Amino acid sequence: MKTAIYLSGITGTLLLVFRIIGIMLDFPLNNVFLILGLVLLLIVFLPLLVIDRYLHNKEIDKIIDSYKETDKKVVSEKKGDSKAKGWVVNNSPYRERKSGLSWGGGNIKGSVASRGTRRPFLK
Repeated sequence: MKTAIYLSGITGTLLLVFRIIGIMLDFPLNNVFLILGLVLLLIVFLPLLVIDRYLHNKEIDKIIDSYKETDKKVVSEKKGDSKAKGWVVNNSPYRERKSGLSWGGGNIKGSVASRGTRRPFLK
């Protein structure tokens, strides 16, 4: 269906462009270009586009309804429940942490890495 939408839209637009160019260059099939371009755009492209958008919205509504039917489980994590050290998706990067490495600036080999110290602007 997407292929038909793209092909009819591009072909109809090209036919209308050829019609506009044909007005200036006096092509013999100017009227045919106009009629075929309008038919492809108004009778094929636009209805297929509306149907595709309707089916897409219907599928999204079905997905949303399937999630509404499931049990609502509230997952709440207390501070300190995480077993991972450092930044995790559920942990805020702005909380005060004591773990993790702080790297000194410009050292490629990392020999000045130290634990327990953080940069002051992250606190």
